Order: sequence, then C-alpha cells, then structure tokens
Amino acid sequence: MENELQEPQRGRSRKKAEAAVAEKTPKSAKAIKRRRFIIMAVLEVFVLLAIFAYAYLLKQYSKIQRPVFEVKNVENTELTTDDIAKMKGYWNIAAFGVDSRDSSVGRGNNADVIMIVSINRENGEIRIASVFRDSYLSLANGNYNKINQAYAVGGPELAVKALNQNLDLNITDYVTFNWKAVATGINILGGVDIDLTQPEFKYINSYITETVKGTKIGSVQLTHAGMNHLDGIQAVAYARLRYMDNDYTRTERQRRVLELCVQKAKQADPATLSNLAGNLLSMVATSLTWDDGMSLATNVKKYSIVETIGFPMDRREINMGFKGACVIPNTLEKNVKDLHTFLFGGEEYTVSNQVQEIDNHIASDIARYRGRSEERKYKAKMREYNEGEETTAARKRNSSTEEETRRSRSETESGSSASSKSTREESESGSARETSAEATDSRGNVITGPGAKSSSAARESSSTAENGTVRESSRAAGESSAARETTAAETSAQVTTREVTTAAAPSETNGPAANEE
Repeated sequence: MENELQEPQRGRSRKKAEAAVAEKTPKSAKAIKRRRFIIMAVLEVFVLLAIFAYAYLLKQYSKIQRPVFEVKNVENTELTTDDIAKMKGYWNIAAFGVDSRDSSVGRGNNADVIMIVSINRENGEIRIASVFRDSYLSLANGNYNKINQAYAVGGPELAVKALNQNLDLNITDYVTFNWKAVATGINILGGVDIDLTQPEFKYINSYITETVKGTKIGSVQLTHAGMNHLDGIQAVAYARLRYMDNDYTRTERQRRVLELCVQKAKQADPATLSNLAGNLLSMVATSLTWDDGMSLATNVKKYSIVETIGFPMDRREINMGFKGACVIPNTLEKNVKDLHTFLFGGEEYTVSNQVQEIDNHIASDIARYRGRSEERKYKAKMREYNEGEETTAARKRNSSTEEETRRSRSETESGSSASSKSTREESESGSARETSAEATDSRGNVITGPGAKSSSAARESSSTAENGTVRESSRAAGESSAARETTAAETSAQVTTREVTTAAAPSETNGPAANEE
C-alpha cells in the first residue's frame, strides 16, 4: 500500500520538475533575445552617430572656401635638385590671416598675418617664421611693394608664389583664416592664459570693442594687467596689439597665441577636436585635402612648436615714397641663408640667382626713393656681407692648411722618433757584435775581427739618420712658417681692400652721384 501511495507522489514531483524546467527555458531564451536586441540597438546608435558625424564633417568640409590655387603656378622652378632634397621630410605650409569684415578670405584682403609653418614629418617638431607684413619684397608679378599686398592683388596663389621666389622655398600648401575663425576656435578650446603688461592692458580694451563689432561674437572688457584668462575675442585683440610697440613685437604675440592654441588642442578630447573642425572649416580657405586634415588631427599630440622667429632677422626701416615705411632686409641674401638654417638646419645654404636679382632690385628701388646715398649704403652692406663670407671661407682654408701642416709635422716627428729608436737599436746591436768579435791572445793583446767594421757602419748609419731627422724637422717648420705668412698676406689684402672701399666712399658722395640727388 505504501509503495502504491508513493508512486503517484513521485510522478507528481517529476511533473512539477519538468514543468519548472519548461518554464525556465523560455524565460532564458527571452532574456538572451532581449540582450541581443539591446546590443544591436546600441551598435546601431553608434554606427548612426558615426555616419551623422562623418556626414556633418563632409558637409562642413564642402563649405571650405577654395580660391583659385594651382600648384603648378606656385612651384619654384629656380631651385636645384639638391635644394629640393634638403627640404625633403618637411611639410611647409603658408598661413595667412586676413582682416576681413565680411568673413571672406580670398583676394582683395590684405594679409595681416604671414607665417611659414615648417613641420618635421619624422619627429613632429614645428618651426614658425613670421614674415613681417611691411617687408619690401617682390610681389612675383613684376612689382615690388609690401609683401602683404601680394595676397590682396592675387589671393593665396600669388602670395605663396611671392614667398617661394623671395625666400627660395617650394611651398605648395596654404591655410587662410580671418579673426572670427581664430576667436571661435579659441572659445571652443576653452580660452588661453596670457600675462598682460601694463602698456598692453592700456590698449587691449579698445581692440576688444573693435573685434566684437567686426566678428559679432560677444566678450567683456578686462579689468587689470598681469595674468588673465582670455576668451577668443580677448585673445584676438591681444594678437592685434601694436600701438604701444611695433609690428615686430606684434608678430611675437601672434606666435605666442598660436603656441598656446596648439598646447590646448593637444590636451583636447576627440569630441572637442571634432567640434573645432566642424566650426572652423567653413571659415577658412585652404589647399589641404581631407586626408591632410585627418593626418593633422590624428597626429596632433605628436606636434610641438620648438622655435619661432620673425623675418627678416637683420633689417631696417626706410620710407619708400608713396609705398610708405617699409621693412628692408639687410640683405635679402643673408636673411634667406639664415632662414634656411633656421628651418632646415644642415650646411650653409647658397641662394639662387633669383634671390640675388631681387636683392639688386631692392637696392635700385632704394636709390629711386631715397637717393644714391641710401643705395650705396645697401650695396655696401651687400659687399660687407660678401667680404665676410670670403673671409670666413679663407679662414676655413687657412685652418685646414694649418691642420694639415700640424698633422704632417706630427707624422714627421713620429717617423723621426721611430728612426732614431731603430738607429739606437742597430748601434747597440753592432756594439754587441763588435764586442763578441773581439778576442785576446795568450799575451793579452786584443785581436780585432769583422765586428769592428760592423760597428763603424752602424755609427755611420746612426749619424745619417740623425741628419735626416734634422732636415725633415726643418722642412716641416718651413712649411708651417709659409702657411702663416700666406694667412697674414690674405688678411692684409682683405684689410687693404676694405680701406680702399672706405676711402672711395666719400669721393662718390661728393662726385656726380651727389649732384644727381
């Protein structure tokens, strides 16, 4: 009876267990399906976001202004193959900042900012050279004027061509921006910290007011000098300051703002960088492609500005008639050589014939606007520089000659020492043989054998070697003396040349040229 009662209970327990398993299995399948659905939904959202972001960037990219710019029209054909090879591995970009009120960035706008940005592709080091906007140079169209006129006359194409011709470069990429783009970008990056001097603080608020009106971007006035956190408008106003000093210092402020922006961009997250690109692309003109932009964005943390300068480094100001006060390079050839050393390092650069022709034309224009005396000053500077180059080359040749003389003397002395040592050894050997050849008879008389002749020959050989050593030392001393006399003669000739040039200058001033003035 008990067994009969237990069997139905077992059957009911088994059914309950099977029912429980049946109930659990559908629930597990539903949970798996639900998880899969959530994962797929999240992935789709990410994909859609990526697609929308890409589409947004493409839309903004299509808004980039593209003035006429043909690479074949700006390439520098005057450069040699060796010159091009020295620049290999550097990405050189011309950066122009225009003061436009209508957001245009093409021709018709003067370039207030002209920078050469040289990026070392291998290590990411950036060197920046600001070209002073009032520099008197060729405009690459047969005219000479302030270099910022090139952009106003022919847009980025003529401006880049002018930089290439005047500076022996081969730039084929450019970026042009206006002050609204700079202010917007700095605001997106969160502003920059700048230490204002008292003179800078005196003028900056008026520039802030003017920049707000020109860009339609809001800002506030500053209340004190010293360290300030500047927003985009305030930073642009700081970069535009020049009344308290000069244009040279103004370019230093511009480069300082750019350095701070690069540091901020390196610390920014991808969302900020995407926002930056999306907002700025429609405000700039550039020759850079989509791939170029992606390369800059992905390698932004690799880049660092290591050094900046203003060009021309050696300069003076001259009023060139109706063209106004211009910055004159002293001389263009010298400054171009220094620029290439700054940007690319390596051996001293030899400028092209094109740069020399521009240099001579600048001298002629100085004579036309300021008289023959100013032309003579400029050409005297050119001669002085060339003489300095020749003197440096002569010193290098003399140094090389003296080094060779010292090396020859050292080798001679080493050879003499070895010869003397060998002679002494032979003499000692001969003496030993002579001693061994001597014998005595039963009465104690010395019997001289063949060894005596050997000893005599050794002594004669020693005397001959010593005489040869003296003659070699005398000849080396004579060569050294002759080298020193040659150096003195060349230096004396150079001094005489400069004296003659200096003496001739007054006669030119008092001669027909002065009457022409």
